[in-house]
Amino acid sequence: MSVCKTPSLEVAPLLAKPKEARRMLACGNTRLYELLGTGELESFLDGRSRKITVDSIRRYIAQRLASTQGKTTQSQPRRRGRPRNPTAVAAE
Repeated sequence: MSVCKTPSLEVAPLLAKPKEARRMLACGNTRLYELLGTGELESFLDGRSRKITVDSIRRYIAQRLASTQGKTTQSQPRRRGRPRNPTAVAAE
């Protein structure tokens, strides 16, 4: 009996489950479902399983990167402790 070896073609996944999408986006469950609710990510139900298109995840990331291009973010020092009451600071 001979075994026919064909070259294996790596196929990138087209769909991701919510847990995988959260990992890809480094976000939480609430944020993921906000993105789904606003239509920024495309999804559908396959039976009882939610599937999110990887293309929509890539588009979302590309849009976020494009919106931050050209904007220089100056890091401000992190403040510690309780925020000050602006009226109390002005009274001093």
